[in-house]
Amino acid sequence: MMNKTRHTNNPDFLKAKKSLGQNFCIDDRIPEEIIEKLAATTEHQIWEIGPGKGALTERLSKTGAKLHLFEIDERMRETLENNFKTAQITWGDFLEIKTENLPAVTAPLLVCGNLPYYCGTPIIKRFLENGPHAERIVFLLQQEVAQKAAATHNTGDYGYLSVHTAFFAKASLGRTYPPSSFVPQPRVHSTILQLEPLILTAHERERRMQALKKISYIFTQRRKMALPLLKKQFNDICWADRFAGLGIDEKARPENISPSQMLELFAPES
Repeated sequence: MMNKTRHTNNPDFLKAKKSLGQNFCIDDRIPEEIIEKLAATTEHQIWEIGPGKGALTERLSKTGAKLHLFEIDERMRETLENNFKTAQITWGDFLEIKTENLPAVTAPLLVCGNLPYYCGTPIIKRFLENGPHAERIVFLLQQEVAQKAAATHNTGDYGYLSVHTAFFAKASLGRTYPPSSFVPQPRVHSTILQLEPLILTAHERERRMQALKKISYIFTQRRKMALPLLKKQFNDICWADRFAGLGIDEKARPENISPSQMLELFAPES
């Protein structure tokens, strides 16, 4: 059942900062779904990105997993430090924390959070490209971003982000929530995205990163046929032969080429 407490009457009320893209969750279904999808046990380590006032953190603390919070808003310091004394907390912008300064991963890692819309995609890309490797990642994101991340080829949402995600993880969507689930209300709906990162060797990871460089180019002109674009931009490769070998129609647009075909097309195994 949706919790619509009037926060303006709450002595602990903090006004959301537009500069941080804050929209505080007031819908109990959201943390409940994230907890369900995370499936945390006492054997796990959980990183929560952007705990805010702790709506999700409270439920995470009950799993018995080792909890580490990343929060940019110093106004939350008293609330988080007083209410979650066993949790470790890193203050600052998660995207600005150098990899070597991230907490040590000492148990199977789970990652979650209600991400501001401006940083959702960069945070996803950071985990998938650079790690650390997580067993599961569950984020609440702007609906459009979540749908594009999980989209399959031959659909309108399929694009560069879809291929990028598929190269590094298995993606699935959860429920979608209306603006009324947050204070202040955003102008868009929000959707749960669940990722199960693939276990890749360093060589395979680099192979996929190299393929993405050419993939990003063809999606800048997604409505055009891919083959003529590639012939014009990368004329040192016989693209027609590669298309034929992979069973790709010569008239295919980028959105018609699956992630597995993309990988073989742009980074064939030697």
